[in-house]
Amino acid sequence: MKNNQLIVESQETGKTTYLFNELQRLISEGKEIIVLDSATDHESKSLLKKVVNKYSNSVVIDMRDETQVVLGNISMDDYVKYFMNYFPFCDIIKNKNKIICFDLSYFLEKGHHVFEKTNDVSLYRYYRNLYNNLSQQIVLSLILMEKSGILNNKIIVMDEIEFPISEYNISQLQGDLSFLASVHPENSFGTFYESFDRMQFKKYQKKKGL
Repeated sequence: MKNNQLIVESQETGKTTYLFNELQRLISEGKEIIVLDSATDHESKSLLKKVVNKYSNSVVIDMRDETQVVLGNISMDDYVKYFMNYFPFCDIIKNKNKIICFDLSYFLEKGHHVFEKTNDVSLYRYYRNLYNNLSQQIVLSLILMEKSGILNNKIIVMDEIEFPISEYNISQLQGDLSFLASVHPENSFGTFYESFDRMQFKKYQKKKGL
């Protein structure tokens, strides 16, 4: 049964530390983890870097090919029908027995860099949309793979991942795949996050004395 949990808090509140601790607990209980992270610059703070440094059976998938981000260019219905033909299906199959870590920072950071150099708002939005669509494409593929019986016993842990506001809510396709995520308040309005229960993180911190 799916169990989607979301922490909505500002920076420097311990979200990533909490996710990493939960990830370690889940692995110790025999769960298999897939990580999505878009804040991978800081070695000591990035969830992805923490996972890679801790677990030798982890692999990083870093998507930089714009042509492989097909959502936004094809319909959601077509992606659902033919998802096995698109990223990241083959990458997941090849690394099925590893801790797969998706680094989604490239298009997000490129949008900022382009804007700083050119002040071109349209280019900034172009790369931001690529990032949002890539996030949704990866998650949709994972949902469909679980629903098709290709993935089992997986929990998806996401740190600072944005999703688009969309007419199509991919959570309606979700079966038993569960998600644990954290995000800043200004990025918590993606349609997919509507299916998440918001965790009372400050109460948790007080209870744990953090």
